Amino acid sequence: MALLETGLPGGGVNLNNRHPLRLNVGFLLHESVGYSRTFDFELPSVQVSEDLDVSHMRGQLRLTRTAQGLYGQGRLQVSTPLECVRCLASYDQEITARVDDLFFYPPGAATEPLLAIPETAILDLGPILREYFLLDLPLQPVCRPDCKGLCPECGNNLNEGNCRHPSTDIDPRLAGLQSLLSQD
Repeated sequence: MALLETGLPGGGVNLNNRHPLRLNVGFLLHESVGYSRTFDFELPSVQVSEDLDVSHMRGQLRLTRTAQGLYGQGRLQVSTPLECVRCLASYDQEITARVDDLFFYPPGAATEPLLAIPETAILDLGPILREYFLLDLPLQPVCRPDCKGLCPECGNNLNEGNCRHPSTDIDPRLAGLQSLLSQD
């Protein structure tokens, strides 16, 4: 599957297989203010940037012609592989980006380079989506809320079972309490 433009006869047209995050928006720039077009995204995997690959991209982006350029509004969901900080296991994290930006045309009107539509009228969504996806990543990725992590003594994954070795290290501040456990 690929990027589909909705509202066209036949249910959609494959716009760009090679660079699915680059949209030719030249036709929108020649429309009257208020005209809008919705793009559906359904991609099995895509490289958003050199340092970010995602899979299962799905969602919609609506581009509306304004006096300043194009107003983009939409929601995209992806999955990206991460490593749990507790048990070091790999897992897929769901990320949702809510796009709400004004892309300026001509490019000189933009205050931020990522929001400028170049003279070629090819809008590259990769850099702006990268920012949205990275902002939605957890600071401390955890594979599941009840992850037990790794054993501090032997390094076994405690999610897969308890360790068989006895725990002999007792915090010296709690040594007085140890005697209460042995009084039975």
